[in-house]
Order: sequence, then C-alpha cells, then structure tokens
Amino acid sequence: MSTEPASRKRKAEAEPAEDPGLGGLYDFLPPPDPEKDKATAAKARKAEQLSTRPKLPPVDRSRVIFLDVDGVLLPAGSVEMIFIDGVMLPVRAAKEADFNRTALSNLRAIVQQTGASIVLSSEWRRKEEMRDNIRRTLQAQDIPGVQDSTPIFQPSAELVKQRLDQAIIWAERRAREIGSWLKQHKEVKAWVAIDDIDFSWADSVKVSGTPLMKHRTVLTNPKYCITEKDAEEAVRILLNPPVIAPGEEADAIAAARYLTEEALAKCAGAGLM
Repeated sequence: MSTEPASRKRKAEAEPAEDPGLGGLYDFLPPPDPEKDKATAAKARKAEQLSTRPKLPPVDRSRVIFLDVDGVLLPAGSVEMIFIDGVMLPVRAAKEADFNRTALSNLRAIVQQTGASIVLSSEWRRKEEMRDNIRRTLQAQDIPGVQDSTPIFQPSAELVKQRLDQAIIWAERRAREIGSWLKQHKEVKAWVAIDDIDFSWADSVKVSGTPLMKHRTVLTNPKYCITEKDAEEAVRILLNPPVIAPGEEADAIAAARYLTEEALAKCAGAGLM
C-alpha cells in the first residue's frame, strides 16, 4: 500500500511530461553576435554625435573652400599612392576609416561658421569614383557635398622647359586651375584654398591672370591634416578676405620667391632633391 499522500500523487499526475522538443522562451532567438552588436553600438554613438552638432547654415555661394584631399583630410601614408601621367593617385578607394576624423570635424566647423560651399581642387576630381568616394565621406560626417570641381590643366610648358622643381610646376598648375574657376564665378567674394601644397611656389612664378594664392591659403601638415588652428585661419580668411593692393603685388611675389628658394635649399641640404 502506497504511503505517498494523495494530494502529492494527484499533482504529479496532473503535470505534463516535459517535451524535449520545446525550448525556453529565448531559444528561438539567433545566437549573440558580439561584432554585430559592437557595430550597432558604434553606429548609434555616431548618430548621437551628429545629432548634437550645431546645424549648418544655408550654403553661401559667395564663399568658397577650394579643397584638397591628400594631406588635408587623408593623412599622408594612410593609402598607398602611385604616379600616373605625372599625377599622384591612390591605388585603391579610401575607406571612411582612412580619413582623419578630426580633420573632417574641423572642415565641418569651417562650413558651419561661414556657410561656404566646397569646390574640389584635389587630384581626386580626376575620376568619378574618387569624386563619389569623397562625397560619401563628407556626407557621412554631415558635411555638404562637393558643389563643383576646378578644371584640369596641363603643366606650364614654359616652366617644364626651364626644368623647375616639380613642386613649383604642380603648385602653379593648381593656382591656374583655381584662377580659371574664379573667373567663371563672379559671384564669389571670399575664398580660401586648403592644401598641403605651399602656394608660395605658385606665387613665385605668377603670370598675369593667375591670382596670388599665399595670402588666401591654409597650408596643412600632411600628417595631421586640418587642425583646429587651420580651421580658425580658414574662417578668418573667409569672413575677412585679405586684400593685396596692386602696388603690393610685386612685394608679395618677391617674398614668395624668397620663401621658395629657402624651401628648395633646405630640401637640397636634406638630400631630398
């Protein structure tokens, strides 16, 4: 005769046997994916950062930033480069992670404080996929896309004939390209060129029709790209455009020649030429 209480026996009979085919409440969810969770969290942080930034003003087409990319937004050495037809170009598409985030933030600060539009003067304007690459990068940082690009010219035949340093020839060509674009856009009242090229080199061989560049440029360190100090200088130039009177142009060119000769002498002394 069983000694088990009747109430316990009835309870045991009422409970259904556990079905090994049915799992717990969360068994049908996918397994944890740490990498995916990490990426989602990073995306959320980025969205939060963008949402807290000051709003950008309407684009002011009377103010223009002539933007280089290499050494300005993309640190030197972050992407392997090759020479093609005398022009240095990246061997692969740059990823967003290749760009200097601080430089991108500083570029946005310039736009936020001035409303300036962006015109691409970099060699990145030569290929559509490269232009798209920089547009995507800017838009990902809530920076207005590139509004236009400067024309592409050939190096000065006269300077090539004189066998001048390639840096001078390169700078002079870019100055002519910027000057040509400005001639076609009379609405522009203030502009700044942000570049890792020293435009003293261009001013040292300036010809009629090409603008003086040095006083309207921000020279970046190609390793650090646009710094906060660079951004402040760009804003100053855009909000208070410097003016060189006609009588001062000769002195500006002479100063540029001195600086260029000094820079070339240093390069020669360091065995870089």
